[in-house]
Amino acid sequence: MLRTSLVFAVLVFNFSCNSNPKPIGAEVPTESNNSITDPSSNTDFTLNPIDSLRNPSNYFYMSDLPTRAFGELILKDSIKAADNEISFRCLDSLNSPNPSSRAFYFSVFKKIISNSDGALSEVVGEFSKKYIETYPKEFANYAASFPKPQMELWAFQTVEHVLAAVEEKRIKNASEWTNQIVKNCKDCNASEIATLKTFNANILRAEKDRAEND
Repeated sequence: MLRTSLVFAVLVFNFSCNSNPKPIGAEVPTESNNSITDPSSNTDFTLNPIDSLRNPSNYFYMSDLPTRAFGELILKDSIKAADNEISFRCLDSLNSPNPSSRAFYFSVFKKIISNSDGALSEVVGEFSKKYIETYPKEFANYAASFPKPQMELWAFQTVEHVLAAVEEKRIKNASEWTNQIVKNCKDCNASEIATLKTFNANILRAEKDRAEND
């Protein structure tokens, strides 16, 4: 009996010595797929299919950028305004109460109105109409340097929303709107008034052209 117990003890001891369990610290760490990437850290403006903020067909394309940063990209021709949220932010900023902001976004707006198409081209006139109504003297100063095609373009885009106001019976006709613009420019000098009248003449001409084409 004693001999059997000794043999059993020797076998247990040998087994314990020969076993080589893997230390806990030797475990190979597994990579986590749950990490989250901050989309604002992505400075690559090319299409990233995984990130809707970098998908040009998404309404919120680039909307994580500051509005001014997007406006600067438009001015550099690095990107084109489209029917999306951040482009509308740029358009809306044309009527900012801050004069320096308006000056910057006027340059952006000129670029947009000259290159707009699709759904965007249908709404730019709404923002120009509001701007001219609110800041007629400022507009007159800018418009004084407009070449004829640019003056006609602004009138063509704006008149659509002037006529919409006529249809909604907010004004009688386009002439009432143009007269009101001049009247609202109380501190305009003779040169600024002349510029506004030139623009208004283009508005009335655009109204006539639309009526003939309907």
